[in-house]
Amino acid sequence: MYLRKKNNMNSWNATSASHKLPMSQGDYQNVAEILASQAEVQPKKVAVRYQGVSYSYGRLYATSLDIVSALFRVGVVAADKVGIIFPNHPDFISAFFAVSSLGGTVVPINPLLKADEIKHILSDSEAKVLVVHESTAGEVADAVENLPNLEHVFVLTYGDKGGYTAVSLGEKAAARVKMTQLCMSYVSESASSSSFFGKITKVDPETDLAVLVYTSGTTGKPKGAMLTHKNLLGAVTAAHAAFPVHAEDRLLGALPLCHIYGLTVVMLGTIHKGGSLALIEKFDVVPALKTIEEEKVTVLPAVPTMYQYMIMHLEKQAFDLSSLRLCLAGGAPLSKTIFDSLRRFVKAPLVEGYGLTEVSCVATLNPVDGKNVHGSVGPAIPTVSIGIFDKDGQQLPPGAENVGEIAIKGPNVMRGYYRAPQKSAEVLKDGWFFTGDLGYLDSDQYLWIVGRAKELIIRGGQNIYPREVESVIAKMKGVVDVAVVGVPEPIMGERVKAVVVLDKSAQVTEEDVKEFCQKRLADYKVPRVVEFIDTMPRNSTGKILKSQLVQK
Repeated sequence: MYLRKKNNMNSWNATSASHKLPMSQGDYQNVAEILASQAEVQPKKVAVRYQGVSYSYGRLYATSLDIVSALFRVGVVAADKVGIIFPNHPDFISAFFAVSSLGGTVVPINPLLKADEIKHILSDSEAKVLVVHESTAGEVADAVENLPNLEHVFVLTYGDKGGYTAVSLGEKAAARVKMTQLCMSYVSESASSSSFFGKITKVDPETDLAVLVYTSGTTGKPKGAMLTHKNLLGAVTAAHAAFPVHAEDRLLGALPLCHIYGLTVVMLGTIHKGGSLALIEKFDVVPALKTIEEEKVTVLPAVPTMYQYMIMHLEKQAFDLSSLRLCLAGGAPLSKTIFDSLRRFVKAPLVEGYGLTEVSCVATLNPVDGKNVHGSVGPAIPTVSIGIFDKDGQQLPPGAENVGEIAIKGPNVMRGYYRAPQKSAEVLKDGWFFTGDLGYLDSDQYLWIVGRAKELIIRGGQNIYPREVESVIAKMKGVVDVAVVGVPEPIMGERVKAVVVLDKSAQVTEEDVKEFCQKRLADYKVPRVVEFIDTMPRNSTGKILKSQLVQK
């Protein structure tokens, strides 16, 4: 099916399932009310600047209602899971709020993932509908076969005159999964003409899921963190208390919106306060710096790798970054070199924080106007508590000598992992989320991270778990044993290193391993280094001594 123009439907018969917009932001129940309220109050204000085009709050909301109409037509109702595979684009924002308006659960999927990775998320999440950008349709076509819950795929296309973009799901998938192409060249400019205008499905903010974000771990495949409407709304409100964002602010949207950092701090945080977002499809240092200069960006949320690339380029070419009033760093440890070097080019304070997908992003942050201690990730943000626990589950007092596992408590903590009660029970205890990271609190209640108990690899802010990469390499003919570790790298933070034991007769090269992985994994997960050894080092219980592999 191919839709060119908005298809007005009969009035949404939802008198018991929808409600009017709240009078104040503090009354939000459904995260969709964030966009709807801004569109009602200031429909003409620029919400997003993208590739030189301005998108007002009214336009974002109108597009969202067009997508609501399409989703409603195919039977999306409250609690249905809807996957979204998009690069950074204004229509990702509209699609997100469309799903939320119907009471559905958004499953954001990284567009860099390959078909097998996408398939796992769609299968595990039991996604009923998928909304994708036309550029991702190829990988999607290979991912949607044999998914019993998936019923419909919407491909958003962008032809000059609503031109049809030929996209096929493949014979097997097409036999069961329906596909509709929505030409976004013909979306509505006015939200008020929609029969869905102002109607948002009632949810229980305490229990109903707003998003299901697949997070990296150290074992097995990605797990879906269940985040409720209360989780997201509470996280955004608490974050704003720690680093105030105002309606006059313009944030750089270079972080992936499909990740929790980009989703909460960048997208929801900006719209919640009625600010503006300077959005770029993906981070590239020159476009990012040009955008900051030309759009007069005031708040820069980024990961340390982004700052490193900016510093390297600023040493060769000058940009006017004087509009910046605040720089935020998270997603990976911030080195002193980056912290000190950025000061040569940016006068705005650079504050580091700490958080995880399971706690809706931010949990701690160095104060913007106060004691900013480099090396620490700051105190807990409002409404959040940080605890340090020993191996026996006893909470430890402050002090550098009292290193233990970091645990987080607050309204931002997830309900659990989707369809994984045992794994949820392992990390959620008495209201605390146990992170697997090690650290301590000082006398001022600032958190200091000393290491990761988990083996998670963080490359340029992207999370990679070794076991996922190991399972791919293990499928290669001639591979007897494999271990994957992260090794330090100046710019990206860490790089993936694969250590492989081959059968004596095998003729496998480093390039063979890399090419095999490139066909099955996102590029950032592909090993940059492959080392072949005769015997894997193990302890007496048979566990691989990965610390030795990092040092080799």
